[in-house]
Amino acid sequence: MSSVLGRHAFHARIFFNGRFCDANQFRENGSSGHLHLVRVGPVEFVHDDGSVVRADQPALVFYPRGRAHLLRVPEGHTALLLCANIVFEHGVSNPLAGVLPDCLHLPLSEIAGLGATLELLFSEAGSAAPGRELILDRLCDVLLTQVIRREFETGTLSPGLLAGLADRQLALALAAIHERPHEPWTLHSLAGVACMSRAAFTEHFREVIGIPPGEYLSRWRIALGARLLRQGMPVKLVSSQAGYTSPSTFTRAFTAHMGAAPRDWLKRAA
Repeated sequence: MSSVLGRHAFHARIFFNGRFCDANQFRENGSSGHLHLVRVGPVEFVHDDGSVVRADQPALVFYPRGRAHLLRVPEGHTALLLCANIVFEHGVSNPLAGVLPDCLHLPLSEIAGLGATLELLFSEAGSAAPGRELILDRLCDVLLTQVIRREFETGTLSPGLLAGLADRQLALALAAIHERPHEPWTLHSLAGVACMSRAAFTEHFREVIGIPPGEYLSRWRIALGARLLRQGMPVKLVSSQAGYTSPSTFTRAFTAHMGAAPRDWLKRAA
């Protein structure tokens, strides 16, 4: 964890702290994520695909890659919010940002081990002492580090993937897969990105990540395809962006991995 966070750093910048009773649109800017701490709800987060995350109780809502969303407070209510931009080193193409979920919604009552950090953060948020903004920024950094550790402990981030991101050579190949899944990657080209021979790259990748490079690439492409489908993108566009040569090739791979064709899977997900 320390090695990964040391190599793929991020920092928070608080931009709102107080009461809010209106709506605000957040657009994807390609450079930063968004963190919202709901101290008093209700607050609704509306996404472009029509899905809504509602926080009635204190909650953390985190968009690592800055997914577009509308934050709104239902009419007649006033919420208490603390919001920050999360700037990853190298923008949202940062490998760590790339492996986190599109949207992370965690009720604060369900996040074990964060009580002391949240208590200090909310205490500082309500003060008017000099240096408050700087301290809040740093406390948000600590909070997010604890949240990422939680994702690791609950299995969302695998030990192999974290080990890969911490490995200087494998991190190059993983970043290439995450950023450019549409490219026609081969073992030879990925090994070249990692500055290794094909045989050494294949063996080292399997040892560290736990699966062969080709399988990891396939899983990543399918996960990307599922995310784009949920956002309303048609299968034809999804297939090209996820690196498949045709919609039929993508559909076969998606069906084999997810157990249902893209449209059927979308109906089940809905």
